[in-house]
Amino acid sequence: MKIIYRIFIGLGLVIAVLSILGAVLPPPKPPAVGRIVTLPDGTKINTYTKGEGPAIVLIHGLPGSAQDWPETADALVAKGFQVIWYDRVGYGHSSRRAVDVPHTMQANARELDALIAVMGMENPALVGWSFGGGIIQASKAARNPDTPFVALVASVGPAMKIDGEHVSIGRFMKWGMGLPVLGAWSTKATIWTRFGDAMPKRWTNVQQSLLLMPGSLESMRREMAQIKPASLDPVDISIPTLVVHGTNDEIVAYEVGVDLSSKITNAKLVPLEDAGHMLPLTDTDALANAIAKFSNERKLTKP
Repeated sequence: MKIIYRIFIGLGLVIAVLSILGAVLPPPKPPAVGRIVTLPDGTKINTYTKGEGPAIVLIHGLPGSAQDWPETADALVAKGFQVIWYDRVGYGHSSRRAVDVPHTMQANARELDALIAVMGMENPALVGWSFGGGIIQASKAARNPDTPFVALVASVGPAMKIDGEHVSIGRFMKWGMGLPVLGAWSTKATIWTRFGDAMPKRWTNVQQSLLLMPGSLESMRREMAQIKPASLDPVDISIPTLVVHGTNDEIVAYEVGVDLSSKITNAKLVPLEDAGHMLPLTDTDALANAIAKFSNERKLTKP
């Protein structure tokens, strides 16, 4: 029994020391700010732009940030695109929402449409991953006949069986993530447990810093509580649509992608065999190749 007591006391002391250090030491440094764009309502959006050619806007998922996209952005730039990607409201270096306003895909869609207008983009193509695909489905841009194409990547859709996912995100989670060393381990363990895929080291290292930024975990909690894929109605999207979905996706089932491709008139389904949910991070080349091929078929870029 004495050995057990000593183990518990030792663990308690370690946790106490780490807690003190976590409160005293600065949090992990988040990635550098890009270009801040201010929307007409005063909302600030952190954006990044790279490359030359036809424009493509990348929209990240939930929680996510612009840091989900650098590998995909580089691959698309190499294929002749100009790529614009950004932190959605609630994450990264963008504004946070007020507690009493909607944290929905439709609210994000209005911001996407406003961002396209404010930045003066001329009919960009749109690529949305997961929750980001739902944002595209709710946007006016996806119904603009001059939008060259949209790509829905492991996207939520009306066939997804979920009506708000109530997740408890409290002080304990933020405290645990803020602990030196153990915080990084717990963040990586949480990511692996939820998504299962092996992610690039770069990405797992930045997630802790991004989720510890003020308001990020609250944005995540509220978006998950208000997610309603059944509210999406993509049947009136008539522009060319690429649906890319992993056949082993455990977050958004492959069947959701199949349903999306059947509901959208001008859609093409590209299954990625044995791939999971984290396609922009785990299957970057396959994703970029699918997008470039789809674009080439519509003569937007040189083959």
